[in-house]
Amino acid sequence: MPISRDSGDPIHVEIILEGDDSDGALTELRKWLRSDEDLVGVRVDPVGATARPEHMSGGLVEALVATVTDPGLLGALFAGVGGWAAARASTRRTRIRVKIGDREVEMEGPALRDPEGVARRLRTELGEAP
Repeated sequence: MPISRDSGDPIHVEIILEGDDSDGALTELRKWLRSDEDLVGVRVDPVGATARPEHMSGGLVEALVATVTDPGLLGALFAGVGGWAAARASTRRTRIRVKIGDREVEMEGPALRDPEGVARRLRTELGEAP
């Protein structure tokens, strides 16, 4: 289902990484997205991991949440995630889950080496506004 340009509500895109050094990878991805000139106006915030009783909270990042106020910027966000994933996938094992509401896309392995393919799949399955 496409996201309406007329809703006026911000779109919250949750990005979860699993694999080698996922906490550091989320920090890298946040820097990558924040430095992307096409994403000016998109807030990218870390979400801290919930401390479990048997573990002390170490300030680990569990996910990123990108807040998009202009649905037209979703394509740029997805392209940014795809570019970062392709750069990382050549050297490290990574699994990416991207969620908007109850819709979710999960990718890993060779699929991440194609930045355009990653962006296209996110647009198709998460319903970027036309």
